[in-house]
Amino acid sequence: MFGLRIDEDTQDWVIDSFFWAIDNQLLTPNTRAIHVTKSNFPAPNGPHQEVAQALIHAIQKHLGIENQDIVAAPLNGLPAEYRHQYGQFSSVGGTWQSDGTQALITYDPETITQRRAFLSTLVHEVMHHRLHMTALDMPGGPEAEELSTDLHCITTGFGALQMQGAEEAGWQGYLRQETRAFAYAVFLLLTEPDSNTRDNGLPSRSSRLVKKASKLLRNRQDDMHELRDALHSKG
Repeated sequence: MFGLRIDEDTQDWVIDSFFWAIDNQLLTPNTRAIHVTKSNFPAPNGPHQEVAQALIHAIQKHLGIENQDIVAAPLNGLPAEYRHQYGQFSSVGGTWQSDGTQALITYDPETITQRRAFLSTLVHEVMHHRLHMTALDMPGGPEAEELSTDLHCITTGFGALQMQGAEEAGWQGYLRQETRAFAYAVFLLLTEPDSNTRDNGLPSRSSRLVKKASKLLRNRQDDMHELRDALHSKG
């Protein structure tokens, strides 16, 4: 019934960020949507730290940085039974830090039962590592790093997971869900133009947002043509 609420400045930032992703080889002609399957994210049935480490390694492989030394460790979060009273703590799902040689990703083991939300958080933290392998000169600059990190989870193929994870967790994260939908529509139109964004691998609510975003992109055909030309010139 209603259109997508995403202003022109945000649209411009998303489009500019896709150009940046192409220039920095985060998005290449071979990039495709990465859906949640056992083959894409193999993990053992074991202690949560082993599961998190295996998932992080799988994410690294998708990003082509499996040679980077990234270690998983649980963070000391608020017990699950108290989180409904102290909701501000529940948004700290993970952290990333690095000494330049080895990186550490911490995660909240209480969230591991929310499979897509947990995996989405790990993708976000690994993406911090990937972005720090660049000059961090992305649109918006270093001060927009968290927003850019969410966005580049989408430019690199994890868009469906990011939207599913946000729905499952019941919170927005750094990007609004409508901004994610707009970015994912851009991604699908660039990488799977024949799909027309219909088969987007999302639950109904998020799927409707992506379809609305694809209609909004009809007004940005020149930008989409330039993005396609930039993407295929890198092939």
